[in-house]
Amino acid sequence: MQSLFRQALRIISAVVMTFTLMAYACPLVNPATFTWLAFFGTAFPWLLLFNIVLGIWWGWRGNRFALYHFGIILLGWQFVSGFIGFDFGRDTVPESAITIATHNIGEIFKEKKITDEINEKRASAYARYLEENGNPDVLCTQETTGKFYRVLAEKMGYTHTFNLKKGTVILSRYPIEAGGDIPFGKTANSTLWADVRIDGKLIRLYNVHLQSNKVTQTTEKVIGKGELDEEETWHDIGYVLDKVGNATEIRAEQAQRLFEHIAACKYPVVICGDFNDTPNSFVYALLSDGLSDTFREKGLGLGTTFAGVLPMLRIDYVLTEKSFTTYSCRVGRDSNFSDHYPVFVSLGF
Repeated sequence: MQSLFRQALRIISAVVMTFTLMAYACPLVNPATFTWLAFFGTAFPWLLLFNIVLGIWWGWRGNRFALYHFGIILLGWQFVSGFIGFDFGRDTVPESAITIATHNIGEIFKEKKITDEINEKRASAYARYLEENGNPDVLCTQETTGKFYRVLAEKMGYTHTFNLKKGTVILSRYPIEAGGDIPFGKTANSTLWADVRIDGKLIRLYNVHLQSNKVTQTTEKVIGKGELDEEETWHDIGYVLDKVGNATEIRAEQAQRLFEHIAACKYPVVICGDFNDTPNSFVYALLSDGLSDTFREKGLGLGTTFAGVLPMLRIDYVLTEKSFTTYSCRVGRDSNFSDHYPVFVSLGF
């Protein structure tokens, strides 16, 4: 019986390591070519956990499979550092630093009907939260209503705002001298750019919201109530996989357009927003090419930014030119305002 158990674990270990290697290949392959491969990249946090648990188990048993699992982890260390921050330093943030935050606040209103009173109440609560968590000089929000951001801007002293009525908003205490969007066609998602003058220096700020999967409710249904022996459950699973696959392809196309726009920019850039993709993705690899990931620079602990039903997903980012200095990067652990966690970054220009 023990021999059968060990054999089953060897098979599981081999499968986990194979899937992990496939996750490592995801950033290299456009999902338009192999859509299914992207699922392994999304699953990387759980594959990492399985590798750690199995590695410890085999190590306790004195089996060479422990070396295989920990070797796989070391081989993909660049991906591990995309999910887990290892900056244990306590760098002083100078007064001259600029704080930038990004937050998808699509779930900030729990009520079905948004009244002026509710709008005022939620804006006041959110403003207090921001003031207690770095009081950002520039705030990039996604899935934002027009009434809400105007009230928030007044409360936070954001005298400059930019929005093209698609929910993606840039709020700033510094002058915005120009702005526009990246054409994504017929979709509710959007990406804005704004040229912001900060202490005499002009930078190009991108607020990104790439194609949403739009499967949260179905995923919660499958995880919460799904029974594998029911036909409806498998129908829901197929629906989720199909929707996510299609959204992954669309995001790759959107990222290509954004990458071309960034390449043509003559100003230093900062990219904020909700990519709806993890660090083990083609989209992240494309958009972060040549830039610094502020979480990799100054993050500590798990970088989870999605507070929804699927745990351990990091899909919200602040990327900068390498000439910028990252003094701190922190994910705000408060899900009372959204199914995303905000990211706060202090930068030197």
